[in-house]
Amino acid sequence: MNKWMMLAVLIVVSPAWAAKKKNLELEALRLEYEDFYQVEKYRPYAKPEKKAAKERIESLYQSSRRKPKEHAVFMARKSLALAKMTAEKEFLQAEIEKADAQLHDLDLKTLKTEAQVARLQADKAQLLLSLQQEEVARIEAEKQAALAQASEQIEQKQAELDTTKAYAKKQEQVANLAKQEADLAFEEIDALKRQLESLAARETNDGLVMTLGDFVFDSASANIKQGAIENFSKVIEFIDGYPDRSIRIEGHTDSSGSEAFNLNLSQKRADAVRLLLINYGVDKDRIEAIGMGESLPVADNNTESGKAKNRRVDIIILN
Repeated sequence: MNKWMMLAVLIVVSPAWAAKKKNLELEALRLEYEDFYQVEKYRPYAKPEKKAAKERIESLYQSSRRKPKEHAVFMARKSLALAKMTAEKEFLQAEIEKADAQLHDLDLKTLKTEAQVARLQADKAQLLLSLQQEEVARIEAEKQAALAQASEQIEQKQAELDTTKAYAKKQEQVANLAKQEADLAFEEIDALKRQLESLAARETNDGLVMTLGDFVFDSASANIKQGAIENFSKVIEFIDGYPDRSIRIEGHTDSSGSEAFNLNLSQKRADAVRLLLINYGVDKDRIEAIGMGESLPVADNNTESGKAKNRRVDIIILN
């Protein structure tokens, strides 16, 4: 059984499981693109954006033998979202132009109707000579009905136009929010990378220790953040410097929550780091993972800063 098959059966989230999930995400992304491409009303629009989204998705599939970068998947999804929004925007613009043209035609019809009414009024003097007052009233009623219908149509078209413009504005706001979320995600990844690159080892009685803060994990979870997985090179370089020495991974928590919960969480986090090291090629027989719970604090658990220091995973190169 190779290392990928071993990782697939573990309870904690592992890179192989993440890769399988990524494949499902890529397939879902491909299907989402095909569904979007088949929408008839969007066919004439956003052609450059569609092409860009297609190329990004195909690029992810071409690199399927190695794990796709979270950033690449994110950019592909963002490119598809941009194509959708662009197509919708161009479609709405075309609809607005069509509505404007219809409104213009309606204005022309209204002018013709008013011209016809004017002619009828001009003819009224002639008709009074030959028609009874009742016939003249009937013509006047027809004129008023025509004007009322034209006015109603103008108001209806204007309301439809206002609704279309409001929807287009709402879509623009959604696009702006999506961009803000993307910017925040990039900032978080950069901050995580800087923290990992600044890690340093220290000498202890047990051996050399490198400490990972809980910034590499999702809150109150043993799930290692994708950004941390992709930027683990500093830790691997530290371990590769001592190829013949055993490694002990200790998980630690603060005193928040029950002792049983903290012990379980610390073990799961230690196991998750062990699995990640194995995935990076470290011999599994060299590594043991131990959950210490809240038993070995390095700072005061009565302060938030102290609790943050106590939430850690120590990687120890044993003497």
